[in-house]
Amino acid sequence: MSGFFTRGNQSSSDDDDSSDEESLISSDDEPKQKTGLDSKQEKLRQSFLKGAGSSDDSSSDEDSDEDSDDSDREGPVKPSARANAFLKGAASSDEESDSDDDERKVVKSAKDKRLDEVEATIKNIDNAAKINDWVTISNEFDKLIRLIQRHQTLTSTLSPAAQNPPMFIKELIDLDALITGAAKKEKEAKKKMNAANAKGLNGMKQKIKKVLRDYDAAVQAYNTDQDAFEQAYTDATTVVSAKDTAAAARATKKAAADTAAEGEAAPEDFMTVGRGGRALNLTSEGVFKTLKGIMESRGRKNTDRAETIKILSKLLEVAASPYQKIRVLLALVSARLDYSTNLASIPHDSWCSALTEFNQLITMLLGPNKDYVVTEDAGEYDDMIERTPGQGEEKENSRVKVRGSLINLLESVDSEFTKTLQNTDQHGSEYVERLREEKPLYVTIVKAQILFEREGWEDPTCRAVMRRLEHIYSKPAVVVDVLERSAVKSLSGESSQISDITAAQPASDLVYDLAVYLYRSAPALLRTRAMLTHIFHNAMIGRYHEARDMLLMSHLQDNIQHADISTQILYNRTVVQLGLAAFKRGYIQECQSTLNEIFSSQRPKELLAQGTQRYSQTSPEQEALEKRRLLPFHMHVNVDLLETVYLVSCMLIELPLLASLSTDEEKRKAISRPFRRLLEQADRQTFMGSPESARDHIMQASKAMRTGDWEKARDLILSMKLWSLLDDSKTITERLAKQIQEQSLRTYLFTYAPYYDSLSFDLLAQTFALPRRSVIAIASKMIWSDELPASLDQIDGVIVFHRTEQTRVQQLAQELADKAEALVEQNEKTLDIKLGSGPERADGGRDRGAGEGGRGRGERRGRGGYRGRGQARGRFETGLGTKVKA
Repeated sequence: MSGFFTRGNQSSSDDDDSSDEESLISSDDEPKQKTGLDSKQEKLRQSFLKGAGSSDDSSSDEDSDEDSDDSDREGPVKPSARANAFLKGAASSDEESDSDDDERKVVKSAKDKRLDEVEATIKNIDNAAKINDWVTISNEFDKLIRLIQRHQTLTSTLSPAAQNPPMFIKELIDLDALITGAAKKEKEAKKKMNAANAKGLNGMKQKIKKVLRDYDAAVQAYNTDQDAFEQAYTDATTVVSAKDTAAAARATKKAAADTAAEGEAAPEDFMTVGRGGRALNLTSEGVFKTLKGIMESRGRKNTDRAETIKILSKLLEVAASPYQKIRVLLALVSARLDYSTNLASIPHDSWCSALTEFNQLITMLLGPNKDYVVTEDAGEYDDMIERTPGQGEEKENSRVKVRGSLINLLESVDSEFTKTLQNTDQHGSEYVERLREEKPLYVTIVKAQILFEREGWEDPTCRAVMRRLEHIYSKPAVVVDVLERSAVKSLSGESSQISDITAAQPASDLVYDLAVYLYRSAPALLRTRAMLTHIFHNAMIGRYHEARDMLLMSHLQDNIQHADISTQILYNRTVVQLGLAAFKRGYIQECQSTLNEIFSSQRPKELLAQGTQRYSQTSPEQEALEKRRLLPFHMHVNVDLLETVYLVSCMLIELPLLASLSTDEEKRKAISRPFRRLLEQADRQTFMGSPESARDHIMQASKAMRTGDWEKARDLILSMKLWSLLDDSKTITERLAKQIQEQSLRTYLFTYAPYYDSLSFDLLAQTFALPRRSVIAIASKMIWSDELPASLDQIDGVIVFHRTEQTRVQQLAQELADKAEALVEQNEKTLDIKLGSGPERADGGRDRGAGEGGRGRGERRGRGGYRGRGQARGRFETGLGTKVKA
């Protein structure tokens, strides 16, 4: 007991502990009679000692005891013998553990695991069928179809017999019979099943019909001879499993040999491992298999598009036949265009590669490989085999049809080019570099158009012609000639590569030829856009009357508000270009009425798709869509020049009119509200410094013009630098100066008529630097139109003014008449809304704004605003006196 308490109480040093342990161990070997403890106490003491000592110490003590016993029995043992015994024991223990693991673990291949999943899913379907749970059956059936499709994908290179497991075909047949019986019972049953179960049953009816159609051949083969079907599946899978081991060994050996011989050329059957450990056969024999895998993964989540493009680029390098190259190019161009899924454009280098590859595809189909055609209505064919002209059941020298859409690819490439320009800084050198890519793009469009013409495809030809027309309608003739020369140069001299639409026509008439073709063959939308581009081009090159007549005869202004937004934008661009053309020809009245509606809306940039509205309450998605509609910078119409032209036209028209009106009520009925607003702001300013902007020049010129100082007005207007942007600016400014002189004379006569009894022709001619004949003509016209109450005295050479002073009663009567007229027009407008508006109403009346009379209700409705983006719904007056919606 002394040793027991010593071990339990002292722990000061290792020596003491070791001595205590020795004493305790020695006490264990003594007989129990010497210790004086009974059997229970002995057991407690031994258990305590076992727990107090370490496991390592106890194990080592036991091993030492056993070794000592063996040595006592067998005698001394050599060290070498002990080492051999140790290694032998270790080996034997490893063998025993391996044998135990082999008995416990079963290694299965991926194919067996898939089949086990299929079998488990079939069991779940059968169990759900026993309790009539059609919701579970539907969900498990969807899972079963996914498993079978994955199995078929992984065994696509095997024979068809190995792709359809017999248990799956048997389950389809059983499910068809089960659904038929369940549907029959449901009709006869008095108590219907619940809604969810009935929905699941109806869904399974549709699913099983579709799946049975897809596997009709396998089902018929199974019903014909079940044993033969199962035997064929077993034979196919057995042969493949026997080849797997040898193929894996060969692949490993080749990979090691390729790694060792680093600089040598790779063998033709080199297998590249892609993402996820998938083997890729980038050889001419494996083109179709790799293409099928890429097409199946297209559009899936987490698909690496960059890797897909890289693989397709390598496939294009190894493609041997024209058929392989066509297939790979179709997939590669589509993959590059799908690189960006959001509204942003694809990278510029990726777009350039897509354009080059699409051009290569068009050149192949247009030139040496005329026996191949890419069309959307190609029949069913096997994607995994090589096809050549005249192969199979097709007759000799027949063409090979490949499924694809060239026109969709062409439009996507063209649209991505526009998006690339939209996302580039318009004031940097990079924009100019990007713009240079338009020439090869135009050449590609011309080639595609010729290809579509040769094939006789009407709709793709019209769409390609429209794309070509959109690239040239707003460009000057010099740029169009450069584009056409590059297109002609890229085409060879073969007769099949000459367009019948523009054959033997100069480049100056190219827009006319393309537009006329679309008038004859295109659908309604393309005809509308072709008409607008044709009008725009005519107005741009100075053919004002021709453009005006085309717009009047087309009646596009009647239903343009129902067109899509891009067409409405094109319509607005055409209208402002027509107004600019009228100003160049000196038609001030037509110019002002044409541009009035665009600038009355206070957002001309948005209507012309040249900017977005600031501080607008729009969502980010809507704002992104609006930015996507913006035109590239090189297609913009100069809004500052348009505003200057519009304000100058208003100045020449409004100032004489304001001077002729005597009352404030009449002056408030001015034609141009934007000009009237600016003029009122200028009148309220007590001091005006030197003009800085175009508006300042025009407002100061208006003030000078109202006082008769026409020279100052002319100098202020002609000093603006914007006139240099117009073609033949010298002629335009000379004509504008003459009109300023004439309108200044009219304003002077209206302003000072109440203060003079007569004015001399010679004095007026000298004051305004006009010929005497011109002064007489202007005054005569004003008198004839009842604008000026006066008469001409040819003998004395003076204008005699006739004053008609109205009494207060007459003024009030005149105001009452005006208000009554406004009330009548308002009532007619309300009646139009109820009975239907239009030139010919249901009650037999006519809209006043549709004839040759004064401005009617339609004009005021247009001036008040418009609904929708790009809908300039006012009216402008032409030289013929007809009002047309703008």
